[in-house]
Amino acid sequence: MIKSYINVDIILIILLSVHTIYCQDDPLTKLESTIISHGGQVLRITDSQYHAAAILHNRVIQTWPNMLIRPATFDDVSLALSTLSSLNIPIRIMGGRHSYGGYCSHQGIVTDSVLLKGLKIDLQSETVTMEAGVLWNDIYKVLNGSEHIIVGGLCPAVGVVGFTVGGGYNAMYSRSYGYASDNVLNFKMALYNGTIVTASSTINPDLYWALRGGGGGNFGFVLEMTQKIHRINQTNLPNGQYLFLNLTWVNTDIRKALNNWFTFIKEVVDFDTRISFNTIVVITNSGNFLTIWCSFNGPEVEFNSIFDSWLSKDPKPNPYNVVHYAQIDIARELAVPFPVPKREHVLSAMAINITDAMLDVILEFKPNSTHQIDAWTDFVYLHNANKDKNTAFAFPNISFDIAPGVSWLDADFDPLALDMAQTMERKLIDAAASTHSIPGAYLNYIDPYLPNWEKMYYRNNWERLREINTKYDPTWYFRFPQGIPPYFSESNISNINNNNIIVMAILIIILIIQTFYLNQ
Repeated sequence: MIKSYINVDIILIILLSVHTIYCQDDPLTKLESTIISHGGQVLRITDSQYHAAAILHNRVIQTWPNMLIRPATFDDVSLALSTLSSLNIPIRIMGGRHSYGGYCSHQGIVTDSVLLKGLKIDLQSETVTMEAGVLWNDIYKVLNGSEHIIVGGLCPAVGVVGFTVGGGYNAMYSRSYGYASDNVLNFKMALYNGTIVTASSTINPDLYWALRGGGGGNFGFVLEMTQKIHRINQTNLPNGQYLFLNLTWVNTDIRKALNNWFTFIKEVVDFDTRISFNTIVVITNSGNFLTIWCSFNGPEVEFNSIFDSWLSKDPKPNPYNVVHYAQIDIARELAVPFPVPKREHVLSAMAINITDAMLDVILEFKPNSTHQIDAWTDFVYLHNANKDKNTAFAFPNISFDIAPGVSWLDADFDPLALDMAQTMERKLIDAAASTHSIPGAYLNYIDPYLPNWEKMYYRNNWERLREINTKYDPTWYFRFPQGIPPYFSESNISNINNNNIIVMAILIIILIIQTFYLNQ
């Protein structure tokens, strides 16, 4: 009997030794230790930093990853991709965490760019080079006090990469300087196998074209990009300031106020790209209001002669002031907190114009007071904003992004609130159908419930984008529900790690042997 137990001990020692060897050689263990040794982080749900790191802007679509990998160097991003793709372990790429569809996260492994914070601004060449973990507020703080602005997000907590590769419009600056995607000079990107490539107008120009407006999580992990910055028109104003107005109409004839605005746009603003707007309409059972944020990239002496034809009409806005704001001030004025305090669903309809039938739908979009569901419609005016037509951004002829939204507190009301928003969007698209006024939707407001999303986001660029993804991501490693699939994908991505199978098999054998001898 003693001899038998000695034999069992020997077997156990051998098996445990094999187990230890496999653990030491486990690529995931090596990856984790390498990333940590280079100043990165690996977070799991038991770590104190995990919840703050994993929570998304949109509380309605929240998943909790098994692991957050936060590389601190480009080489470690490359190592993570080559390791995980070779093991057929799927990932998602996380940047600013503002993804409306929640596609930057899933229940597996997430590679988070938050520690890649390199930022270099060159005022002489008027460029900024920024790494993937930079947020727009990081750049606004550095540019504050200069006469330059960058085409970035109105919400300062938005990540620079996700915003830009989705097209990246800014309601206050894009009419003067284009979309963010128009202004990118080059990208540095890690492919699925860890290879790091550059994309510009002369190097990998097909990838450069695709990333400017067709990115949104496709093709690879953007590590860094260089973008143009712009000196504002009226440079004798201190600190890169714009003229900024916050106009409101409360409990008045909103249709008439909007039609006055549309007339001003058609007669004046379409021809003057110094003027930009972001507009919100809220209709309730007890009242309504219209808010229009306006920026003017020109001298104040011209303001009255340009704007009086609009602002002198009835119904007049509430009293307002014309203020001088730098980019950081406008971002602070219009920012949405991260994460949003309420549950939220925001949609998009890219519109060539707004017809009376579409306006009827917008003015009928009301909150559900019984369930405390708020409703609003946002208009972003984008006529002549797309400056570079040779990008993958699919809407060069757009004048408005119409963004219906709802917000609420109680998770039990999720189905009702989502149905409210989706119903409104369908009605809006149906109302526009006869005039073809809505050809698609904005990629950065990506909607997981949107039918025919391939054409709604990418229009005629869909086939070309698939060809490019076949070249750079042939196994469709960077996969998510509304990602661009390559042709003839041979992906066999699985959550199973072969080494883990071996380790589990060893442990099972140990348990079987122990059970057998203990029962003798």
